[in-house]
Amino acid sequence: MLEQNSKSQTLTPQFQTQKGKIHRMVYLVSVLTFFSILAPALLHSNDKEFFTALFPSSTDPLSELDIINYSSLYDSVYYIAFIVGLIIGPISDTKGRRKVFIIIGSLGFILFSILILFSPNFQILLLFRLFQGISHILVWQTLMVLVYDYSGANIAKSVSINTIFMGMAMGTGTMSGGFLANLGIFFPIYVSIGSYFIVFLLAMLFLKDPKFLQQRPTIKQSIFLVKEKPHILVPAFFNFIDRFHMGFLIAIIPLYLTFVIPLEPSMRGMIFGLSAIPSIVLSYPVGRKSDGPWGRIKPLALGSLIYGILLSLTGFVAQKNLVIFIIFLMLQGCAQGLTMTPNISLLGDIIEPENNAMAVSLFNFFGNIGMIFGPLFGLIFGKNYNLAFLVAGIIEIVSLVVNIFLARKLKVMEKIGFQFPTIAKKLYKFLKRIVSKE
Repeated sequence: MLEQNSKSQTLTPQFQTQKGKIHRMVYLVSVLTFFSILAPALLHSNDKEFFTALFPSSTDPLSELDIINYSSLYDSVYYIAFIVGLIIGPISDTKGRRKVFIIIGSLGFILFSILILFSPNFQILLLFRLFQGISHILVWQTLMVLVYDYSGANIAKSVSINTIFMGMAMGTGTMSGGFLANLGIFFPIYVSIGSYFIVFLLAMLFLKDPKFLQQRPTIKQSIFLVKEKPHILVPAFFNFIDRFHMGFLIAIIPLYLTFVIPLEPSMRGMIFGLSAIPSIVLSYPVGRKSDGPWGRIKPLALGSLIYGILLSLTGFVAQKNLVIFIIFLMLQGCAQGLTMTPNISLLGDIIEPENNAMAVSLFNFFGNIGMIFGPLFGLIFGKNYNLAFLVAGIIEIVSLVVNIFLARKLKVMEKIGFQFPTIAKKLYKFLKRIVSKE
């Protein structure tokens, strides 16, 4: 893999981890990641009931299109807030501070979640939702940076452990969110607030800022990191692909299971959560394989291709058949299991420790653009779910092809020691000829 020895030279003896040994702080960060991801994951199973309860009207009840538009805007505004992460990175690297962002973010999420419940209208609700998203990205992005900070020579293993906790949070959140919604419409947001209170307490009591960075880049150096290391664009663009379909599914599946295959909130959450199970199961073994014979690019390309094909076919093949829909979700979960750990590990291969926060900011910036576009499909396609699935899948496949070209242009393959199989080389040359003719 990418010159990991050069990385270790930038670390003090305080952080010379043995290969194979995971730093204890990685486990704490993973637990914090679980509760920080659990909080928003709880909130996706009962959009229809949530908005109807917040803005009741006996004379003009919310229609299906109203719910779709509300839900799409509600999620898009949340993910737009994540772009603030681009500012957090250079500040965090320059100051060498991590913990303070998690403390502020946790308190902010709690505050704005409470304010959402008292929103007088939908416009004010969107404002509170925006600040809730900003608070969440302060926490989640900083936790991701801390995984790199404490990984040492064990990037893939550390990332795999963190990804497992992340996957468990997504699965548990979506499943339990529906059951909580059956107990009471606002129960999911109450538990979400409690989840972030746990993050706040654990961070205050046990989390420590890393002390081992020898050098801290200036704000200017951080901002121009992508110019110095354009290779970062490849994992960042893969992250766009990954988060695009994630944002799409988070927005579309609850609506699909509300209006196309009508189910109660508990069943919506349960079915949505099933897609996280294969991803959780595959995260660690795929992470280990990506450290060895598979490398980073093979599982990334294969997983993205499979995901794109499955996504484009979901609406047309499943129709109103719940069993087929579940099978497609599970298979998509398998595809996601092939991409998450290798891509986060690929970023770790490329960056140096002193640039962790800025690199993660750029990485997440591209991912967040994808998350923003995902929910907008509800606004664009309305009730035409089949077409929405098809277009989302095509975008996934096209993005993959573009990124493979980008990786070749930036020589990322050579940088991480990856060799294209012969058939892939022939396909690449064929596509290149087509593009050059146009």
